[in-house]
Amino acid sequence: MKRIFLFIISLILFNASFVFSQGILAQAKDGELVILRENGTWLFYKLSDSTRQMNNTTATTSNGDNVILNKDGTWIKSNGYQINTTQNSTTNNPKVAILAKEGHWEEKYWDVHEAMLERPAPALQLFDWQNGTAPQEAWVGKIVVVDFWATWCGPCRESIPHNNELFQRYRDQGVLVIGACGGGGEDKMGEVVEQLGLEYPTAKVSGGYVRAWNVRYWPTYAIIDRGGNLRAIGVMPDYVEPIIQGLLQESQ
Repeated sequence: MKRIFLFIISLILFNASFVFSQGILAQAKDGELVILRENGTWLFYKLSDSTRQMNNTTATTSNGDNVILNKDGTWIKSNGYQINTTQNSTTNNPKVAILAKEGHWEEKYWDVHEAMLERPAPALQLFDWQNGTAPQEAWVGKIVVVDFWATWCGPCRESIPHNNELFQRYRDQGVLVIGACGGGGEDKMGEVVEQLGLEYPTAKVSGGYVRAWNVRYWPTYAIIDRGGNLRAIGVMPDYVEPIIQGLLQESQ
């Protein structure tokens, strides 16, 4: 009996050491402990909770880093460039929230995108820039429109002239318009930029960041406020400008 007890204890200790060796311990918003694995996935510290479901939420590591836990089992850092800890819903323009929901393109993905709103924008790394650069560290204090687009996507290509107009119209008001090219066909980005006269900074995005931002269709517009919080995602192109105007009103 004593041998069986010792075997069980050693097995538990082995499993715990194995789990810790695979990542970093963090505490979720609801108090649950989770393990952040180096491959970008997360799991509950309690092995018995491994099949439990959780909606998108945030967690904090022992080092004070803030991360977003996606309910698809992936995690991303949320404090890559700035987190606004003072802004709250009472200072936000309610018109923006209304437009974000009213203008959302695909109803079946609304719950996924809604869970990301009013939170720090996920980390985003882009590469092979054209028309200048606009990395995430340059977003501080700016209103940022990220257009996740694909070279093969008809609606994406049709939206480029309007994106050019927004880029030119609001650039002096602290608004950045950025293209994030993914979804396959990125090797043709330069050709499309020249062919369609794309004027704003655009770069390629890897599949990992496409998943982190919950891009479920192309184009997907994501709009971030001056505090670094995601205020709209997945809206139709015609709603981008009204949301920009609503965010500009907040800073007046």
